[in-house]
Amino acid sequence: MRKLILILILCLSSNLDLKAGGIGVGLSAIYNFQTESVGAGFRLNFKPDNRFRVIPQAAYYPGFNKVNEYYAGLALELTIFKIKKYDFYLLAHGGYNAWLNYESSGMEGAKYSNAVLEGGAGIVKNSGCWRPFLEYRYNGKWKETNLRLGIMYVFGCKNKGYGATNKRRRSAVSCPAYN
Repeated sequence: MRKLILILILCLSSNLDLKAGGIGVGLSAIYNFQTESVGAGFRLNFKPDNRFRVIPQAAYYPGFNKVNEYYAGLALELTIFKIKKYDFYLLAHGGYNAWLNYESSGMEGAKYSNAVLEGGAGIVKNSGCWRPFLEYRYNGKWKETNLRLGIMYVFGCKNKGYGATNKRRRSAVSCPAYN
């Protein structure tokens, strides 16, 4: 499964122009409501300015949680509408789940290796280099929900306003004391 994900990432990224805003890299904090667990996520976002996006991603829930596990998979996002600088999207995610402490669970069918499907919705800022996002997901295999809050950096974006390489815009009003 890891080789398949790596091959997919390499194939998709070989056709991207980073200077044209072709890829984003993101991190997220995750909260699982049913297991009351916290985790961290990592993602690549191919063609973040398109209506349809392909997003390889991974997540890890550390051992201090009730459930210690990691996920690796691929999400597909489809923007359903836009409001000013924000995209609202639906997502579908398929992946591999390694449940590291499954022996301690009383759940029927608990095992180390699992295939999972998730569906959900999210919102992302659709401008600038730094793009915060929020997602709500439902995991059909374990019948649980999670919330992801994160930030993504888009390479080669055309940032308007503030940014690492842009200077602050000057106000139309000048003040003789400070100019």
